[in-house]
Amino acid sequence: MDDDDLYPVRRSRPVLAAFLTSLFTTVAAFIALTVADHRGLLDFLYAEPSGAVEVPSVTGVSVDQARELLSAKDLLLTVQGEHPDPSIPAGKLAGQVPLPGSRAPRGSAVQAFVSSGAGDILVPALAGEQPDDAVEKLHALKLAPGHRREQSSETIAAGRVIGTDPPAGRAVTLDALVTLIISTGPAPRPVPKVLGLRLARAKKILEDAGFKVGTTRTGSSDRFDDEVIIKQEPAENVPAAPGSAVDLVVND
Repeated sequence: MDDDDLYPVRRSRPVLAAFLTSLFTTVAAFIALTVADHRGLLDFLYAEPSGAVEVPSVTGVSVDQARELLSAKDLLLTVQGEHPDPSIPAGKLAGQVPLPGSRAPRGSAVQAFVSSGAGDILVPALAGEQPDDAVEKLHALKLAPGHRREQSSETIAAGRVIGTDPPAGRAVTLDALVTLIISTGPAPRPVPKVLGLRLARAKKILEDAGFKVGTTRTGSSDRFDDEVIIKQEPAENVPAAPGSAVDLVVND
């Protein structure tokens, strides 16, 4: 074997020696760091930023209570006005930033707003609805149907909802009472006088006033001319529902 055949072996020995040296150095450094960690010499690596404290929860408490909780941690409170929050009672804090459990520097501020409760609810428009349907819609909005009240209406059929009290569009609080106003139909009107008039004329006057001619029959009276109305039922000026019939007696 000549000397050239030995060169690869001779060249690999320095590389192997360097590798082993590096490995031993790494292992030694790892062991040294582990020992130092166990002895607490590396605690500075895990320490929180200087002066950081855990943020307490101030959600659902009053402003004064929140200030006391934060003051104990050397933190401040910044109140961002009032906003509705359905899950927090009115007057209590909500919307806390930073969140509870996070860490913040001493002397920094925790922001929150004062809950105004569930917020305003607009009374729905219920005109023309059946009362039972209107009640369901109020319940769906977490409003409380109050006592029903009747009222005449020229445009809403009897038995249906005319409106509400408070009126539609009014802002109310959760569980507010809302009275349903129920139509009794058009208000009664006085029946016009048709005594002494011929049938055709009487019919026109009654229809113009919102009534109609009911039954007609003949009768006899010396006080009136022939073929004129000698009796009407209802009598003149008696209140009657619009569209109702007026019975007539024609003099023979």
